[in-house]
Amino acid sequence: MNEEIKEQMRAAGVNIEGALGRLMNNEKLYVRLLGKFKADANYQGLKDAVAQQQYEDAFNYAHALKGVAGNLGLDSLMNADIVIVEKLRSQNYEGLDADVVALTEAYDNIMEIVEKIA
Repeated sequence: MNEEIKEQMRAAGVNIEGALGRLMNNEKLYVRLLGKFKADANYQGLKDAVAQQQYEDAFNYAHALKGVAGNLGLDSLMNADIVIVEKLRSQNYEGLDADVVALTEAYDNIMEIVEKIA
């Protein structure tokens, strides 16, 4: 990854240094994992489950997405997802649609950059 891409990622709320630290600074592995993240079904599953009011499934997708995002240093995505996870955990569905919109914004911002590198 060149420095311009890294700066774009940081601006999108990605903690590259933290993720690389977990991967023993293996940047090639990080790029490969970001490529695999593009195929991860948890984001779409979460959106679909919320739209269908299948909140138990939504919780499972949201929890899995939070873990993947955290491991990859996708902090803005993880933080938006934490709000959803906690609401679903406590069965508080008020404002959930707006939270999914915020999650989608973070996801789209990150995926726009991931598309360039992975």
